[in-house]
Amino acid sequence: MSPLSLDEAKLLVERLKLFAQPQRLLILDALLAGPLAVSELESQTGIGQPTLSQQLGTLRRADIIVPRRESRTIYYSLASEDEVLRARALIGLLRGDQSTLPLLQSIAAGKESAPKKRGLTEGGARFAFIRPPSSAGN
Repeated sequence: MSPLSLDEAKLLVERLKLFAQPQRLLILDALLAGPLAVSELESQTGIGQPTLSQQLGTLRRADIIVPRRESRTIYYSLASEDEVLRARALIGLLRGDQSTLPLLQSIAAGKESAPKKRGLTEGGARFAFIRPPSSAGN
């Protein structure tokens, strides 16, 4: 693995800030089991509706989770298998869970792909979006 550049370190710090919030970790942990409706997230996490909406919006704008509407119900899920892997590895690492080591090894080996690009039709503010470092400039 190559040494971090200052720009890459700044991007990683911004990404870590997204996870450095208790409600967001609760949401990510709940979504590891699969897509959940907002009402299910509210009951599983104990996070009240206004705060839950705010935290879901932050995670959505950062392309960590994606919404899917069915009639009047909105379901959220992790945006990709890479996001599932990252969330599982991060939560496991912070818990000191030894069973997380294979996940961390696969990340270190570079087996994860680049995050998928969002289409322009998906809307939403982009101020919390964090772009991954370009592999061409490193």
